[in-house]
Amino acid sequence: MSGTFKRIRRRIWLILNIGVVLWVVLGVLCLQVPPYKFWPAGFIAFSLPGALALNFLFLLYWALRRSWIVVLPLAVLLFGWNYYARLVSFNFGDEEVPAGAKTLEVLSYNTHMFNAYLASNKSEAPASAEMIDWIARHPADVYCLQEFYSKRHSNVYNTISRIGIRYNKFRFFSVANIDREKGDIGVVIFSKYPIVNKGLINFGKSSPNRVIWTDIDVKGDTIRIYNAHLQSMSIKSEDIENTYYAIGNEESFKKEGRNVARRLRKGFIARGHQVELLLEQIETAPYPVIVCGDFNDIPFSYTYSRLADELQNAFVQAGSGVGATYNGPLPFLRIDNQFYSDGLKAYEYETHYEMGLSDHFPVSVKYVLEQQDAEKQD
Repeated sequence: MSGTFKRIRRRIWLILNIGVVLWVVLGVLCLQVPPYKFWPAGFIAFSLPGALALNFLFLLYWALRRSWIVVLPLAVLLFGWNYYARLVSFNFGDEEVPAGAKTLEVLSYNTHMFNAYLASNKSEAPASAEMIDWIARHPADVYCLQEFYSKRHSNVYNTISRIGIRYNKFRFFSVANIDREKGDIGVVIFSKYPIVNKGLINFGKSSPNRVIWTDIDVKGDTIRIYNAHLQSMSIKSEDIENTYYAIGNEESFKKEGRNVARRLRKGFIARGHQVELLLEQIETAPYPVIVCGDFNDIPFSYTYSRLADELQNAFVQAGSGVGATYNGPLPFLRIDNQFYSDGLKAYEYETHYEMGLSDHFPVSVKYVLEQQDAEKQD
């Protein structure tokens, strides 16, 4: 009787394991499906981390039981290693920048408008000033800032002056909105190197989201820098909290769940279109490119996968750990990224958890510039 029970239990676990494998395969396939053509693919891809985690648990289970079935989750781990690397990076060797190499350090940061709207009662102004000064004094050569806020006649929020003019930085600021206080909101690139060309990818008159690019002359080599702020998930912390609180109340939970799902679907579709426009522009770039910013999508999304198909991800190549960049109620989310093309190599990837005043953490990466072909430069 005991042997029969063991065989039944083993068969059930095997069936469950096969189900997880199929889930992984389906999730990987859905990463390549444009959400604007089939939006459920976005949700299936979004669930892939859960499938990968369960597959790893099955690997441990079968290994501990010394069963030959361990080859099933092991095969998924080996063939799907690139997807596990999107979850956790294992670059603990701290490879050093070659001596004498030409480098470019890039800082990317969604500043959440320096919390200017939270500072209406003056209580947040000191924290805003701390954030602004932290950026201005950071040793990076280039700053790519999203949700950037600048108000000319303000002691705290005159950020163009405090970050750019004071430190003699070149800049390109694309304004998406002007608020009632006559403050400018948008995306900006500051550079200590000359900006020789610039441009804008606009996603429509009604969209505050956009991408700007600059060609920067780095001691004779030209690098194109893209600063992207793609469609927001439009999910606030209150939405997540309301969903948590609704657990146990079936009707309320369904209502809150539908609300979150509707916003996610809208974001999947919009970012699918936006990343295609971005990639079309990148294909025309005559120089090596760095693409950074707030993509508002996790590594298991169509947006990330399309960029990863064409470019290398700095976190995967030079980061370590989980690399979460979202400073909010959902843990472990990495929605801010830096991608780069051939002609560059990433070193010293760092997520700056010491600067936790925005709802995002800043990310900095040091790149080594490989020698560029003079004919291509011309």
